[in-house]
Amino acid sequence: MKEYVMIPFKVNEDKLDEAKKIINELISNVRENEPGVLLYKSLQVKEDPTTFIHFIIFKDSDAQMEHRMANYVVKFVKDLYAICPADPHPVFLESFDSCGIAAEALDN
Repeated sequence: MKEYVMIPFKVNEDKLDEAKKIINELISNVRENEPGVLLYKSLQVKEDPTTFIHFIIFKDSDAQMEHRMANYVVKFVKDLYAICPADPHPVFLESFDSCGIAAEALDN
């Protein structure tokens, strides 16, 4: 069963460029190493560029656990938390309903 996670967080304004670099590095590693991650989307809030939301869809709970234990994820968390005014907290979600081409592709 797919696992859905949303992680909202804010970074210190003077660390915005560093945050983007850290995020890009993480997503590159996920892309190269984690076929169980069906989607990893980093979104930046337009009205407040220091605020991000990461939305992740894992193939299953095993893929989520593999992700959490990856060395590059552990490093990402350490580096990111160091530049956030408050610790990010993941929100675990259940799929309720969806539509659209992307939703159809992920439902298969």
